[in-house]
Amino acid sequence: MSVIQHERYFTSLPREYYTSADLFAREVEQIFTRQWMYVGQVGMIREPGDFFEANVAGESLLIVRDHEGTVRAYFNVCRHRGSEICGTGSAGKFKHIVCPYHSWSWDLAGNLRGVPGTRDGNAFGFADWPLHQARAAVFHGAIFVWTGETEPPPLREFIGDSADQSALAKVDPARQKLVRTERYRVQANWKLLLENNCECYHCAGTHPSLGVSCNFQGMFLNEDGSSRSGGQHFPLREGMKTFSMDGAWVCRKPLGAYGPSYLDTPEAARFSTGYILVPMFSALLYFADHGVNLQINPLSVDETELVCHWFVHEDAVEGTDYDNDAVTAVFDITNREDIALAEGNQRGVRSRRYVPGPNSASREPFVEHALTSYLQLMGE
Repeated sequence: MSVIQHERYFTSLPREYYTSADLFAREVEQIFTRQWMYVGQVGMIREPGDFFEANVAGESLLIVRDHEGTVRAYFNVCRHRGSEICGTGSAGKFKHIVCPYHSWSWDLAGNLRGVPGTRDGNAFGFADWPLHQARAAVFHGAIFVWTGETEPPPLREFIGDSADQSALAKVDPARQKLVRTERYRVQANWKLLLENNCECYHCAGTHPSLGVSCNFQGMFLNEDGSSRSGGQHFPLREGMKTFSMDGAWVCRKPLGAYGPSYLDTPEAARFSTGYILVPMFSALLYFADHGVNLQINPLSVDETELVCHWFVHEDAVEGTDYDNDAVTAVFDITNREDIALAEGNQRGVRSRRYVPGPNSASREPFVEHALTSYLQLMGE
């Protein structure tokens, strides 16, 4: 199987790729465990013991900073009888990692330290029962995990040239703080959300709020996910400073090491950078005044979680430097519009009469790249 190629166009995948539970089961083994997946930023776990829970393609993970400052990812599964240790969306600080069911406890390095009713070596050795770990790595402040058991490629090699590292250094994602997380449940196959987020062919007719500041023509991505607008990763209309409901700054404290006067410079206005990873879609986007990160988490053949994080400078003060609603409004609205589109798309592809039609080589080339990457991992 391959993306269907014709002389002048390509198509998306046949119906069963969006509706088959058997195909989804194959994806669990061949796709979800074979890509570095974004889960959050280091600013979310600044101190030893800080943690947050993240869902990664159906697996719940605890992202923890240990006493040595290392970022670790533990499967959210007690080694006793399998209880989850923390609930969905949990965040806070661990002194020890303790299962709420029978109070088994682990240190921040994942070593079993306490079992009520027994001592180390009596019935079993504690060293044999550490928390299961996923690999974790950091790239310009962004935390990625690899849930498979195979040895992954180095994260920087995996991201490759898709990220402009000099531009990322300007906004210093490691010094950003989270202001909102939204977890959207979407009744659609994850690849429909992937395709939707890899093109802006649909934007002019469906995203009026986005269209205030966004230059839709510049959002026709190249095959590698880069913008056709030159230096701008997320191109803005003339006169717009940032991605917002009116194009005005949403935070008066710029990202990076710049002072507030930086926002008055031509360089700051309309600046954007970031990168997109596929086929398991991760999009990290930064303007001069705020950041927005997206992650798609497949849950079942026809249900997906879309997670969105919004960030500002770590020293920005709510009510003085930024208003939370202003930071999050336009992307929240756009996400909800995209969810409605994906759910309508899912209802349509369930029809026995669905046959994929021609996609645009000029406006949807990144869709072809994403689906081709998917099929390569599927061995087709």
